[in-house]
Amino acid sequence: MTADDRIRRQVEFATGDFASFFQGFDLPPLPSSVERLLAEIHSSEPDVGRLEQIISATPELAARVLRTVNSSLYALGCEVKSVRHAITQLGIRNIRSLALSYAMKSAVPRPHNGLFDHEAFWVDSLTRALFARSLSRKNGKGEPEEAFTVTLLSDLALPLLLDFWSYEYASVLRRWRHSPERLSSLERKAFGWDHAQAGAWILQLWRFPPEIICYVSLHGQSLTELRRMDLEDTIAVPVAAACRMPSVLRLDPERAHRMVMETQKDFSLSAQDFTLLVEKVSEELEEASRLFDISNRYAAQAVKLLLNCASEQQQLS
Repeated sequence: MTADDRIRRQVEFATGDFASFFQGFDLPPLPSSVERLLAEIHSSEPDVGRLEQIISATPELAARVLRTVNSSLYALGCEVKSVRHAITQLGIRNIRSLALSYAMKSAVPRPHNGLFDHEAFWVDSLTRALFARSLSRKNGKGEPEEAFTVTLLSDLALPLLLDFWSYEYASVLRRWRHSPERLSSLERKAFGWDHAQAGAWILQLWRFPPEIICYVSLHGQSLTELRRMDLEDTIAVPVAAACRMPSVLRLDPERAHRMVMETQKDFSLSAQDFTLLVEKVSEELEEASRLFDISNRYAAQAVKLLLNCASEQQQLS
């Protein structure tokens, strides 16, 4: 069975029959820039010229892509002055992922619910995305920019569920705030599915590529499960590892310690290697927060906790 076959099989399982759960679910429309990007992605031979036109047609999106490519996140060593130049420098797939990341940020709703902290949500998503990107680079598993995009989108179901299914879902979120259990575990107990599966279903309705749907659906899985699915050599591994990072809304030292030990083991990292990786993420987070217009009120908290755990681990080794 090929990698594409395994991904398609996982998508069929992950998306399930959510239509029956969410009858009448009014999915917000995607921005036209995202729809055009997805249409180009689905074409048999994505074209540089068409991709340039799609991104350039939305001046704000084009400006963000160029600012990011010219930032310290890439350190290309030369100034990139056009979208076409950016594509030739990073490749169609990487620019596609970067453009989708920015475009989707504007597509995700902001629920008018006291339980949803918009700022914390995006800080969590961005920090984990940078961590997945670094792990993918370190371990050579898949495209780092795709790992970034998938991780950034991994929790997109949360604001949508709170917006549409507020009464039912809010009770689970309240329990999570005061429980040692992972949110996905509480969701499965309450509904029989979790937000990773719901996110995969939403992305399927939005006609995202099957591989992105697959990796979003798997972001809560263990390395053992990913090996069983024969997906250990894909970005599913760095994405799942990054998504174990504690939320800034629930900075659990025990979970942070467990994440440090599991990540070191899964990626064969020494305590020093892990510390250097997290320090790099910390540096990138300041720049990425500015590029994504995210306040840094929470930004350093989860990273600082991981660094403290890694330091303690290093002292014990």
